[in-house]
Amino acid sequence: KEHCTHYCNGKCGVCEKLCPTGAIRFGQEDRIITEEVGAIVVTTGFNVLNTDFFPEYGYGKYKDVITGLQFERLASASGPTFGEIRRPSDGQIPQKIVFVACAGSRDPAKGIPYCSKICCMYTAKHAMLYQHKVHGGESYVFYMDIRAGGKNYEEFVRRAIEEDGVNYVRGRVARIYEKNGKLIVKGVDTLLGASPVEIEADMVVLATAGVANKGAEELAQKMHISYDPYQFFAESHPKLKPVETNTAGIYLAGACQAPKDIPETVGMASGAAVKVAGLFSQANLVREPLIAVVNRTAPPLFSTCVGCFTCQTACPYQAIEREEIKDRNGNVIKTVAKVNPGLCQGCGTCVAFCRSKSIDIQGYSNEQVYAEVMALLNH
Repeated sequence: KEHCTHYCNGKCGVCEKLCPTGAIRFGQEDRIITEEVGAIVVTTGFNVLNTDFFPEYGYGKYKDVITGLQFERLASASGPTFGEIRRPSDGQIPQKIVFVACAGSRDPAKGIPYCSKICCMYTAKHAMLYQHKVHGGESYVFYMDIRAGGKNYEEFVRRAIEEDGVNYVRGRVARIYEKNGKLIVKGVDTLLGASPVEIEADMVVLATAGVANKGAEELAQKMHISYDPYQFFAESHPKLKPVETNTAGIYLAGACQAPKDIPETVGMASGAAVKVAGLFSQANLVREPLIAVVNRTAPPLFSTCVGCFTCQTACPYQAIEREEIKDRNGNVIKTVAKVNPGLCQGCGTCVAFCRSKSIDIQGYSNEQVYAEVMALLNH
């Protein structure tokens, strides 16, 4: 499998002939499949920051400067070194290794001021794995501060420090360069009054930032769901509706919303699954009673809607649709706005934006409010 992954050119077709389940088809072409669904769970995940964002760390220039994902692959029993920690440059076992946390995260200068959340824990795990596999080796972790928010997370980090002997240095790394076959890691120790620290390492591991997947913004616009400035999808409410979006029937799960670890992702996915199951278990959908309605008191031909569709642009829930008004012969006379009652949340934004005053909140039209006020005055 490893051989095929790196060297397959897709031309011999032997695997297609030998596959017992017929899972490989080189002649298969792209096709568009249209399905009608009642709910969508968005689980597009996340990506890691390209290492060209921080050339001062020497990634790509020095072979022994790798990312956390690459170290995870090295430490895996199914990896290229069968679980042994060896330097990519010469295959030697590193006797001193430096882990750099927050490599891109929490750095406004790089455009990523948020915390990637998972780095502190997997860096501690990587340091522990190194200490268990390379007896007598030295490991150092440069960190800004440890964010171990979770059950037994803090105890896990303390175990790495106290039992496995991982050296934690509170400070950021300024520069990494090569000298006499060693990687020189220059930083500071803020716990010692910002005193300079210089470590000669055999290998450096960068805990790169978690970022939104490429194309997340286009997908959000296509599905009509909100997203933040960093292109992570936004939930409807951070406390009351953490897995729901502003568009009814679309739910979020996992790191597409923000960087998350495995337990939180599993919990979020379970919540989204329950929401979908609850939606499908009902014979009738329950909606907000106070929704927007377009003036249709007169025959459709005489509707006051002028078809400017400013309301459609303003609606945060994508509840405004276009409706074609046709005559008896089937000819389109005009196109007017129509509110989808299953999507409308009754926020009233479209009422404020409607230029022809053709939209009202059900039960709160101008005539009804005026009649209520006059009744109170007459009383």
